[in-house]
Amino acid sequence: MPSAPDLPGFVSGIGFAADGSGFALLAECGTSRCRQRVAVLDRGADAWRLGRSPLPDVTGGLGITAGLVVLGSGRALITTGTWPPPESTWFTGDGGRSWRKGSSEPVGVTSVVPEGGALVEHCLRTDPEGNGCERSRLAAILPDTGEYRILSTQPRLKGQVGPAGEILGEHAARAAGEPAGKRADESAGSLLFASGRDPDSGRPALAVSEDRGRSWRLARLASAGKHVQYGRGTSVVAVPGTNTLYAAEPGRLPAEDDVKNGLLALHRSTDGGHTWERVWRHRKGVEPRSLLGVPLAAADGTVAIRGEAGTWHSTDGGRTFARAEGGRGPAGSVTVTPLGYLWGDSQGAGSYRISADGVHGTSFDLGGAS
Repeated sequence: MPSAPDLPGFVSGIGFAADGSGFALLAECGTSRCRQRVAVLDRGADAWRLGRSPLPDVTGGLGITAGLVVLGSGRALITTGTWPPPESTWFTGDGGRSWRKGSSEPVGVTSVVPEGGALVEHCLRTDPEGNGCERSRLAAILPDTGEYRILSTQPRLKGQVGPAGEILGEHAARAAGEPAGKRADESAGSLLFASGRDPDSGRPALAVSEDRGRSWRLARLASAGKHVQYGRGTSVVAVPGTNTLYAAEPGRLPAEDDVKNGLLALHRSTDGGHTWERVWRHRKGVEPRSLLGVPLAAADGTVAIRGEAGTWHSTDGGRTFARAEGGRGPAGSVTVTPLGYLWGDSQGAGSYRISADGVHGTSFDLGGAS
């Protein structure tokens, strides 16, 4: 993965496609204005280049609101706007050389999330404070146009329903208990997860689709405890090369107001998400109390939680955690891309590491030039 420390500004969003190509959003800020740029890594290229940016300069202390969704080689969608939706969108199918303006408001329905497309949340009703979504449903972003479509078959979840992760190809086949190499079509072998509330108990639950959203099955999670305020949505990751999945359950920690991104529980599945065991639950004052991004479940069996107070490692399937060496202070966040885990530094310095197995990886730097 090439570095590009000479790119102007700091990275506000980054994503990759399965072929190694990628996009990054950058913001070059002065005292009263931020100029927004787009950097592109073409397939097989050994250097990033600046593409054409459709985004206007930001003034008046409004902040950077742009989001990025990579939809395949040379294809990406930029979202920008303020709550509540719909947001303005910009789609490119030619590696950032041109952009077409659109909207996040869905037009029509689709029976499937196409390969390369993205499962997203469509808010139906905001909460009383107007800061979040109280009731939502699933939609898909089409990879060839960047348009939004409502998913015709919705999982049997209630409340705020949103995407919880996608397990691709061989990982999905292993998670479903199939022999390695059995599924030639990686898109058909993927698992899509959604999170929401159980329609009967009202507790957090997961739904999983093995056919790109055509059908869903429900998987219940053990309660994280009484008097708990559950968070935005559970995130699911797979241990590379195994049939093990982990689901992290965020939320507001009881009587711990110093934690912003609280971690309530960690669940583990060894049968493709059919059943889940809660292996870890929040206890007051016991770390890890927070989670930035998603858990890093590595091929060597370890699980890492990067949080507000440092990095915490588990060697017993997420049941106990110990502070990682040198892991004090904010640890940066982890996301999942088609290339594997991607994690960045906590200081916004543009230092990244990407790894297919969570153990061995490549480091690179983006942005920082003035």
